[in-house]
Amino acid sequence: MSLLAQFLINLIQLVKRYQALLFLGIVSAIAELAYAVMNQSAIQPYVREIGLTTHLGIIYVMFLAVETAFKSPMGSLGDKLGRRPLIVGGALISCLTALGMAAAHKLEYILVLRAFDGLAAAAIWPTVIAAIGGSVPAERRSSAMGVMTVAYIIGISLGPFVGGFTNDYTNSRIASFYLVSLLFFITAVIAFFLTPQRSREDIEAHAAGEGKLKIKDLLLGIKALPDMMLLAFMAFFGIGLLIPIVKLFAMDELHLSETGFGVLVLPIAIVVGVSSIALGNLGDRWGKVRSVRVGLFLSAFAMWGVASSNTAWQFAVAGILLGTGFVMAMPAWLALVADIAAPKARGAVIGALGTAQGIGAAAGAYVGPKLYDMQAINLAGVSVNPQYAPFIISAATLTICVVLGFVFVKENEVRRIGV
Repeated sequence: MSLLAQFLINLIQLVKRYQALLFLGIVSAIAELAYAVMNQSAIQPYVREIGLTTHLGIIYVMFLAVETAFKSPMGSLGDKLGRRPLIVGGALISCLTALGMAAAHKLEYILVLRAFDGLAAAAIWPTVIAAIGGSVPAERRSSAMGVMTVAYIIGISLGPFVGGFTNDYTNSRIASFYLVSLLFFITAVIAFFLTPQRSREDIEAHAAGEGKLKIKDLLLGIKALPDMMLLAFMAFFGIGLLIPIVKLFAMDELHLSETGFGVLVLPIAIVVGVSSIALGNLGDRWGKVRSVRVGLFLSAFAMWGVASSNTAWQFAVAGILLGTGFVMAMPAWLALVADIAAPKARGAVIGALGTAQGIGAAAGAYVGPKLYDMQAINLAGVSVNPQYAPFIISAATLTICVVLGFVFVKENEVRRIGV
């Protein structure tokens, strides 16, 4: 047998073994691209064009608040009903809300659409993460969660470029909304035909006798991990500060066009995306806890670099280091949580962690634009350019997370939730 034939046979066997993981990764990548175009590219210039810039924070908060409120319940619902219905349903809802955004010119309409979009995101992400966690053995879980991280990197790398290019090419601020709608429709189709209803682990747990959906199931995850939820809140508060303003910062302070911002982000994310596969495996090899702690440290260090950058190349270098820290910490973090939770409770627990993340991100998204639009800011007696204030506070918050990582994220975790 030739080497090529043997390679193809091995490749086919590998694809069959990890078929569920492969298709879940594809669904994650397309959905993340759609959300990145919407949240990092489409909304900010559109809201500025229709004269609602002062309401930018509340527009993001509405999305994040609803997503946060429903993540744990939706995770529990996925535990009971299976993964596929929630992924497909969430994608179809976001498909329709994107079309609605293209026609919405009043704040109240935009807020309603953002609320439905948040509900859809709450259905998709805890479900996808739980499905990925159940698709591989525990010893390969950190690597599998790296698939989710790669999908995230694909989204944030291509989203600003694809969305910005679409708007610039068509000379329209609404063209990218139609693109988002198409991407979510594709996500729904792929999820319906190619993703599993339940993993083997889910099927075994379901057959073991879980009953009907109960209120206590919806609250299980929220009660289970208060320490990790605090860490998640702090980390995503730091991230949330930047979500509504990072593109405006690039346009205002770095003097980039919409497409130029996408071009800046693209090489950053390519470098980080390539490294993320190896870094995901690193969590399985040298320990998930170490990956979380080192990743948090790199992220905090890099954010201080972002906060002190005033040229595009400085921003790019700091961004690469920030992304590297993120892709080191996040897969290991998700794998730790998946290890703690029994299959029947995994969606609820991951949803609860997402709730803490969402509250933090929503709070940050509300505060960030307020800081950005201030006339002058004084921090500890030092005058600060308001456009840089969100980055400085984000860096300080991530530094606190480094300390919390050593306090809360422990080796030989003994908790087992949902047993």
